[in-house]
Amino acid sequence: MKTGATNMTADGESTTEMTVCVSRLIKAPRQRVFDSWVKPELRRKWWLTESGDEVLKRCEIDARVGGRYFQSQIGNCEESDAGDNYEWTMEGEFLEFVEPERLVFTWNVNHPDEPPTDERVTIEFTEVEGGTEVTIIHRGILKSHLRDGTEKGWTTALETQANVLQRE
Repeated sequence: MKTGATNMTADGESTTEMTVCVSRLIKAPRQRVFDSWVKPELRRKWWLTESGDEVLKRCEIDARVGGRYFQSQIGNCEESDAGDNYEWTMEGEFLEFVEPERLVFTWNVNHPDEPPTDERVTIEFTEVEGGTEVTIIHRGILKSHLRDGTEKGWTTALETQANVLQRE
């Protein structure tokens, strides 16, 4: 889904700010699902664990409003020519922290061919019969190939998180 904001890149290319929204039912209690996003030892159990293509190298999370997070992974990205051993970093700041209901944070990735843009990610954790409905809304993506990769990445992350938490 796209929003209406049009921007210009440094090289004069016109871009439209886009949004990704993905959702998944995870058959686990809401607190456990929430904790697996904000506790490094729990995130390491599911982030990239089933992809086989990438390895989570570092994960630091200061889980509070104003706190920062940093994670890095080694691997290939289909949307980039970075190569198999590129170290991807994701970092940002928590803007909202409502346990166990909602997280809002900035999102910056070190794409080798795209500058970080301080995108915004909102994750809603809704208690439903049979588990937790997790909805991720990622705003501020400027190029369509990054939007497609972002949607695929969040979808894969939720699938992996569900698989891991439902096995525990």
